[in-house]
Amino acid sequence: MEDLLASFNSVEVTSHPNTPYAEHPHFALYKPKFSGSSQEERRKKVLEARREARYDLIAHLRSIEETALPSEDDSSDGMECDQDSVCYRPPRKYRNFLMLSEWLVDVPNNFATEYFAVPCPVGKRTLIVSGRGKTCAYTRSGYKLNQFPSLLPGGSRRYGSGEYAMLDCIYSQSNKTYYILDVMCWVNQSVIGCDTFFRFEWLKARSNEAAEGIGEISRLNPFRFKRLPYYDCSPETLTNLLNGDGMPFSVDLDGVLFYNRNSHYTHGPTPLVGWLKAFMFPEILGINAAEKYQAERPAKYTNLSNHIQYAKELKEERMQERKKMEETKHNQIAESKGGKSMEVMEAESTEN
Repeated sequence: MEDLLASFNSVEVTSHPNTPYAEHPHFALYKPKFSGSSQEERRKKVLEARREARYDLIAHLRSIEETALPSEDDSSDGMECDQDSVCYRPPRKYRNFLMLSEWLVDVPNNFATEYFAVPCPVGKRTLIVSGRGKTCAYTRSGYKLNQFPSLLPGGSRRYGSGEYAMLDCIYSQSNKTYYILDVMCWVNQSVIGCDTFFRFEWLKARSNEAAEGIGEISRLNPFRFKRLPYYDCSPETLTNLLNGDGMPFSVDLDGVLFYNRNSHYTHGPTPLVGWLKAFMFPEILGINAAEKYQAERPAKYTNLSNHIQYAKELKEERMQERKKMEETKHNQIAESKGGKSMEVMEAESTEN
């Protein structure tokens, strides 16, 4: 069962529908692949809400940089996307700034023509912000992981300290590379309100121009930055992608993201970006995957529903263990100071 958990990184339980960190409804309910569901309706609502999605990203970025950044456990500045239109609103800081995916539950009828596939290497999802002579890496929760110089716009004091860039990346520690998924801003030019096709082409042009600098490790650029290519979602292309000569990166494949070509860059989970593991392609898309990807299916795997149930139970056990450790620590501190332990306080509360 440990092999099962290892195959799905950081499984979490959340109330957001179709999140990749919860149960895949396709396996749980065994519904037809092309059935109409709430996911398709939410896709339409999110696309219709784009007209209200305008805000000045550069001004917002500067206001963030001028204030204190959030800590890892800072939840007061979080932005939950409970309603589709909320995903377009700017977060107060960097918490929940990245556009996140859902499981690809319902395959749209226009999937082959209206979606792009982006293969993703194993790594850590990271928000990169360069400006004012420094480059910072943040987690999805807005916690600063690292600060370093780079040859990105505004990324070091020698090059364009008055410029900004903001990138959605996957960091691979094994080869010190940030693989660029998407772009929000480059040289003070915000593209957050542009559709996916424009953003991907803009990123392609800008990264090619700067490839000699950002694509190599040097004293002023201690990490590589490489763009992840995108592909159309025709059955032929996806079949070649999973059965061809290999992926466009040297590390292992984690899964594939599917972007709606008309979507703006939104914040938090969105139904306009889908996610699948490679061994799920035959089940969800009816597309064969190479044996090496089928071999990644855990040996004890039966279905995703059983996996999620096990993950929930394991998470609850860990939460209980953590709670006991906190109680033990509190009791030790209280006893050393001559105070009351948590057990005594709870007993007195019950008596009252």
